[in-house]
Amino acid sequence: MRKRLLLSLTLPSLFACGGDPAVTPPNLDLAQLVIAGSDFASGALSTIGYSNLTVQKNLDTLDPQTVLRAFGSQVFALDQTHGVVRIYDAKLDYKQPVDAPTSKPPELAGAQANPHDIFVDTQRQLAYVTIYGSFGSTQVTGARALGVLDLKAPTAGLTRFVSLSVAASDTDNNPDASQLVGCGDSLYVVLQDLDRNKTYKPAGPGRLAKISLADTSAPVSYIQLAGENPTALVIPAGCTEAYVGSSGDQLGATLAGRSGLEVVDLMTGTTRGLQIKDSDLGGNLSGLDRSSTGSVFANVSVKSGTTYNNTVYKLDLQTKAKTPVLGPISYVAGLRVLEQNLVVLSAGMAGAGQ
Repeated sequence: MRKRLLLSLTLPSLFACGGDPAVTPPNLDLAQLVIAGSDFASGALSTIGYSNLTVQKNLDTLDPQTVLRAFGSQVFALDQTHGVVRIYDAKLDYKQPVDAPTSKPPELAGAQANPHDIFVDTQRQLAYVTIYGSFGSTQVTGARALGVLDLKAPTAGLTRFVSLSVAASDTDNNPDASQLVGCGDSLYVVLQDLDRNKTYKPAGPGRLAKISLADTSAPVSYIQLAGENPTALVIPAGCTEAYVGSSGDQLGATLAGRSGLEVVDLMTGTTRGLQIKDSDLGGNLSGLDRSSTGSVFANVSVKSGTTYNNTVYKLDLQTKAKTPVLGPISYVAGLRVLEQNLVVLSAGMAGAGQ
């Protein structure tokens, strides 16, 4: 029987066009969940033992808007307000972290960076960081949307940028680079293609950029997606296909059938189209993961006045059926399928059985 675990913490509201900043996969060396909590004024780093649910609170003070990612024994905390990556080593009990700026003067100031995600190429000791751009930022363009950190000298900040193209219909010159997933020797970058000159409305369907980790001189290739405002990317082992969740006009909670869940053929570089649309889901898809057995779980948010109700569903791509797993609950910051467990990070009090 699948266990259901709800981690109830007070968390910052996510920017509606952003991704999942609050929960990492467990550290495989130490079997921990690493959590960023916030009271909107400051943040805190805490851990939860994956097997025994032992909580360690307030290991460090964080920015109230923080993204966490784990690679091996290292945990990377992306300070979205100031543009800094704080690097922890779980083997050192999260002590003596190192700060790496996600800035490159004079081209990019840290306060304008708003880093959204990070991927660590362990073999080459490089970290790739998506530079989303803060509200009103003028320095983040397609030429500066993906930065590279040298992990042998992280305090030096970004050493270079990987240029990404901007959609033809997007007038703000920013591709809105968000989630990063590495598979094999390729790095996939979610491009949301939102137009900040039009209140962050989708300029059209999003894209996936594909970057060679082995050959940095190779040109970036692009896969046109079907869904607008992609916010979640899952690539199963084998690297032959990708599952992409898109939120559409989540701020307006519009269900126009132009977002949802799609499957992408990574071998041909083409999408198979939206398998389940937002209109099928009855809400905007804002979180996604897939188990090793092929089960797909998604968080669906439904706007009610100025608030959102969230329900986690198990989805059947063949029948388009959705089976409720958890909810409705007030706020879901992220979900992960870990081994045979579905882990959901939510704000608010835990309900019955959570």
